[in-house]
Amino acid sequence: MVEPENKNLQMVHEHYFPTSICYTDVPDSVALNRDLTDKIHSWKAEDPEGIVRSNVKQAGSWHSQLDMHEQPQFHRLTEVVRSAATDVFARMHYDTDFAPVIDNMWANINPRHGYNRSHSHPDTLWSGVYYVQAPQGSGRISFCDPRLQAQVFTPRFNADSHTDPASWPEVYFEPIAGRLILFPGWLVHEVEPNLSTLDGDAGNRISVSFNIFQSSKRS
Repeated sequence: MVEPENKNLQMVHEHYFPTSICYTDVPDSVALNRDLTDKIHSWKAEDPEGIVRSNVKQAGSWHSQLDMHEQPQFHRLTEVVRSAATDVFARMHYDTDFAPVIDNMWANINPRHGYNRSHSHPDTLWSGVYYVQAPQGSGRISFCDPRLQAQVFTPRFNADSHTDPASWPEVYFEPIAGRLILFPGWLVHEVEPNLSTLDGDAGNRISVSFNIFQSSKRS
């Protein structure tokens, strides 16, 4: 019997079809968040009904109108979002003749038990969330593997080893005040119920969400 010359072949591993989720912690966000909290609560007082999208109104979740980026009192956050999107566009090597433009932006207030159903953001390039107030236990955002066929049959992994994040069927991000997350608009996501034990408004999870597309600088 002839033994093979190479008993343990070393394979080259290359990764394709990646899904990028980008985040940063905005510097000096404490004062920004304090200001945003007051203004978003005032906005809700003026429009207590808001609108319904992925937010579950029966659980008390409030969703503002979609023109937050057009209101002067939110200009500072709007510029933070544009700056973050500009960085993502550069890292993705997008055509430099096109700049990121905010299509719409809105505020979310989720009290205890408030949450957002599984959804995606159609007709947009990138979407994102910025956390204004996020007490402990106020609910993580989760993203699902968009490759449906990858879920047809899943492998078993060693229980005592660290698995490659590329093999995870879903990933969770803790809400952290001052954190900004960007992700592809088509990526399915949802937000867990707010289980904060703090009383009153201090227990609310307050966030701002937005959609971004490309616009020609020549127009």
